[in-house]
Amino acid sequence: MKMKKMMIALCLMPWVTGLAGCQEDQETVSATIHQQHVNAVEAFTEAARELESAVETLCQANTDDHLAASRSAWQVLMQDWMVLQGREKGSEAALALTWQIQFWPDKKDITGRKMEQLLAQNTHWNAALLADQSVAVQGAGAMEWLLYAHPERLQQPQGCELATAIGQRLTQSGEALMDAWKANPWQAMTPQLALGEYVGALTNQLDFAMKKLTLPMGKPGHPRPYQAESWRSQTSMRNLKANVQAMQSLYLAEGKGLDALLRAQGEAELADRIAGQFDSLLVSWPQSASMGALLKTRGGYRELIHIFNGMEYIRFALHDEVSPALGIVVGFNATDGD
Repeated sequence: MKMKKMMIALCLMPWVTGLAGCQEDQETVSATIHQQHVNAVEAFTEAARELESAVETLCQANTDDHLAASRSAWQVLMQDWMVLQGREKGSEAALALTWQIQFWPDKKDITGRKMEQLLAQNTHWNAALLADQSVAVQGAGAMEWLLYAHPERLQQPQGCELATAIGQRLTQSGEALMDAWKANPWQAMTPQLALGEYVGALTNQLDFAMKKLTLPMGKPGHPRPYQAESWRSQTSMRNLKANVQAMQSLYLAEGKGLDALLRAQGEAELADRIAGQFDSLLVSWPQSASMGALLKTRGGYRELIHIFNGMEYIRFALHDEVSPALGIVVGFNATDGD
């Protein structure tokens, strides 16, 4: 066992040195995963700029087409955010931006109450003023509230000022994310610590995704649809699918990730099971974009249970099989204690 762990450490030396090591293409696992995050942040920031522009156009000419374009831009933003959501590893500066980008869970509808309060004030809102307010009104959830729940507010000057300010704050958050991810936070770590962070990011994102299921599912016969993420836009399932796709991408890491490491250590059967579970989840994904619609029927509820079980299988495999196989310890995750 000691010899096996030594070989793993040698194979993972590129995490620290940047040399080719066991990677024939001379690109390290660390660099690949860091670049995945950089690409995701760049996509999110561009989506934020597009949303900001779409909302400004809507406020200049409030038409059904412009509202639809703004909603579409918002959905692109959310899809891009799902790649990063819940990982809770890497850049500390990036992690500090999480809540102002998306305030969720929001069990008491703080977003809705805070938005009503802001609109009741006689204030000309801009990004600078909004930055001093609750994070609940600075991000994607606040924009969803306007675009989907209360689009009539966008026919009023104050509502448009607030929407424009939120769009600007999202762009600012994206630009701050880009700055935060310029440096590779894992480059100077020991191989085993870096690998632990990698597995931890995947485990955290799994836990967060499972929480996105369990909160609205509630107890059998007593669902809580308003606890679902993006319930106002009815896109919760679309978001969750993007989470699973992001986790699959993180696991594979372009052929340089956990899947490859497991195969290199003679754990091809384990790697196949995990990869197969990701594929199975995505192939059998429900057609409905709304979790609320699924919660209304027994068949829909069973589909959600199936998804949860699939995620839980991967979670157990990471903790009970992958970590011991690679000789690493995964610490407490982002949702422990919730």
